[in-house]
Amino acid sequence: MKQKTLAIMAAGMGSRFGSLKQIHAVVNTYTILDFSIYDAIQAGFNHVVFIVREDILEVFKTRYENKLPENIQVDFVIQNTSGLPNRQKPWGTGHALLSLKDTINNAFALINADDFYGQLAFKLIHDVLFENNNNQNYFIGYALENTLSEFGTVSRGECILNEQHELISVIERTNISKENLQMPLNTIVSMNFWGFTPDIFKIAEALFESFLEAHKDSETAEFYIPKVVDFMIEEKISTFNMLESHSKWFGITYKEDEAKVTEQLLDLIFKGVYPTKLW
Repeated sequence: MKQKTLAIMAAGMGSRFGSLKQIHAVVNTYTILDFSIYDAIQAGFNHVVFIVREDILEVFKTRYENKLPENIQVDFVIQNTSGLPNRQKPWGTGHALLSLKDTINNAFALINADDFYGQLAFKLIHDVLFENNNNQNYFIGYALENTLSEFGTVSRGECILNEQHELISVIERTNISKENLQMPLNTIVSMNFWGFTPDIFKIAEALFESFLEAHKDSETAEFYIPKVVDFMIEEKISTFNMLESHSKWFGITYKEDEAKVTEQLLDLIFKGVYPTKLW
């Protein structure tokens, strides 16, 4: 059977939320991540890889090992900072991406563990990665207005596109709120839902080596996926095609977001979009 991989970045510290929000239940015993995994399986994914820190590995194994449908392969990889001075938290999304290089050798999708993307996004990325066989890279684009929190500021990757909806660059924007808009509400932003070929690992590895040389003693510097993507675009190594989702993204950035997320998910269950029991 062809391996169709969904990789999940789940090594974050959850500092603004105050706890391990990746496995924080929002509806009954289910997390936001559980709904994403359900959507991925429904779309046709059959391999799930969790990127975690070593100190939370057993928590994830207890929750997901031998718990998903039997046709779904599950793997765990460590986003490791051991051996690096002055560093306890992971190095960011680009570092998470690199954690996969010894586990994945096929096209794959990559998401955040604590974001709700909607069923359409998983179907779109699955079909272009595994049915078109065109060896391209992709990302899911969302309108900024569908990604804001009502309870504080957020960071978003503003996507600059050409007329073919190919990515030109990603500009990291911080401290965005409804009261402090830095761009129009219909601006396309990246929510870290990517579709990659394994060719990206070699590029990311070289860039991360240079990054570490400059920031190895830093406690805060982060190596982001858009840095890798921008380099590949600038050097004409690859194109990154946008797949636009009109779904409303939601997630828990702040504690106050939780009630709204629960309400939205319960409404989707009531409408029959999701079953009361995911697996």
